[in-house]
Amino acid sequence: MSTQKISRRYARALFELIEEGVALEQGVQQLAAAVSVEGAEAFFSSPAIDAAKKAEVLKQAVSAPAELHRLVDLLSERNKLLLLPEIAGMVADMVRQSKAETVADVTVAAPLKADAQKKVAAALEKSMGRKVSLNVSEDPSILGGMVIRIGDRQIDYSLRTRLDAMRRAIAG
Repeated sequence: MSTQKISRRYARALFELIEEGVALEQGVQQLAAAVSVEGAEAFFSSPAIDAAKKAEVLKQAVSAPAELHRLVDLLSERNKLLLLPEIAGMVADMVRQSKAETVADVTVAAPLKADAQKKVAAALEKSMGRKVSLNVSEDPSILGGMVIRIGDRQIDYSLRTRLDAMRRAIAG
């Protein structure tokens, strides 16, 4: 069985608790971050370390609701603590989808100010008809403008692309 199938089961259960009003989102993200810390993978995957000890270390590292403590115990017993980042990602996706929210990856050449980010998000929300949150990253190689990726759709307003198009047009 693939890890995605296993992770999806846990994520779905956590999502159902979140829909019932249990505040788990932040705790799941913190647990995933704790497991993802450099060097932690060796500790949490080691068969030489007792499952209860692994669970206890993780519970002490992150203060989380009792529901997440039970999840940590269960994953630890089954030697699946390293699935926490994948589970957290799936939970975040499920929450976004339930809120009809889309994530847009925006690449810019230089830092994008907060008011510009709001304007980009508002324009995308208007065109898509749903809430949009931005993941902004910087890539100086695009020279200027921005590249927006939403799912499999890409909108390229970069200066690099425009210069390349002009060069091809002139070269003929």
